[in-house]
Amino acid sequence: MDTCILIEKAVQRIADVYDLDRDKVEKAISESELPLDLPRMIDEGLYCFRGPDDEVRYENASICLSSKILANPGVAKVLLSSVRSRMDQWDREDINDLLSLLRKAVSIMELNPDLYVVPGSYIDINHLPSEHIPEDVNSKCRIWAMDKKGVCLVGIDADRLMHIDDVRKSLDMT
Repeated sequence: MDTCILIEKAVQRIADVYDLDRDKVEKAISESELPLDLPRMIDEGLYCFRGPDDEVRYENASICLSSKILANPGVAKVLLSSVRSRMDQWDREDINDLLSLLRKAVSIMELNPDLYVVPGSYIDINHLPSEHIPEDVNSKCRIWAMDKKGVCLVGIDADRLMHIDDVRKSLDMT
């Protein structure tokens, strides 16, 4: 196994999954306030290096290594900051973009449960960017955010989408 190939694949996986610049990921790893011992991390994840051919083996091992890298609090802090910044700058055009960013942030936080134990400790879903949500609806149903087309982020975990008209119908407000 070539550790350089594995590290490159893991870095690229993180960049692709989180829609980040590869250089940003590499910098987060190299400048982490909690240095990573990549050779040890690779050794610990050798069981992931399996499959019918080298391509599959490297792909499987890169999944394990990328998770270990993201579980480093120093790396997580830098990359999560980047995702959060993109959330704050959401253009309010398509709620799916905000939901995707929210899911990316949560997935990083889940890999670092000791850092983000208190709900809302890093991302306050009560203050997501949003178009103005009509008070007549928001007072009766929790809407976390709404885009310019009226599609809303709803649900106890801010994980479902519903058009404002459908929210009104569900509340018998029409």
